[in-house]
Amino acid sequence: MSETTRRGRPRSAAADQAILEATRSLLGSGGYAGVSMEAVAAEAGVGKPTVYRRWASKAALVADAVLTSEAFGAWEQPEEPAGSGDVGHDVKAWLRAHAERMTAPGQIPLVLALAAAAAESPGGAGEPLYRRLTGPRHRALVARLEAGVAAGQLRAGRDLDAVADALIGALLYQLLTGNAAASAARAEDLVETVLEGFRPAPLAETAGRGRG
Repeated sequence: MSETTRRGRPRSAAADQAILEATRSLLGSGGYAGVSMEAVAAEAGVGKPTVYRRWASKAALVADAVLTSEAFGAWEQPEEPAGSGDVGHDVKAWLRAHAERMTAPGQIPLVLALAAAAAESPGGAGEPLYRRLTGPRHRALVARLEAGVAAGQLRAGRDLDAVADALIGALLYQLLTGNAAASAARAEDLVETVLEGFRPAPLAETAGRGRG
């Protein structure tokens, strides 16, 4: 038996692409719930075993379809918050920009599908989601908050990872609950509310406490 025979037939790049494109098409029309291995096979014009030989589960297939999409290529560029000197202004602008990018026409079904796949398979689809999308943004946001602490605009000794989680998590919550249209508009209020508890006390208030 030859080495080629032992390994089986090589994968067809054309079949791979057809399956991924079919998955993205189904996500766009019916969301995560509208995708099944049977439906993907029919849409791609391949047999169901061909799909299963490449992806063991729906979550893995959906994750790959989103992660290899042109839309994800744009999301994957983790723009860092600007350094204008005002941490509140910079974080508001950063969060608003991400909200607008993720809620652009045609993007919401992909974002929701990736979140659903990650929830269904945390160790599978969830790992690349964090490594390539959520993680870099979390680190960039924490770095800007740390700069705000160093500049005296935010109080030291606070859990900045928790602050970043709250801001990014609130944005994703808006998407998951069908309030995507409001997410960009609420970005400024969200940042102001979260950061309010981390700003240094006014000098007059601090002096008053000292006299008391």
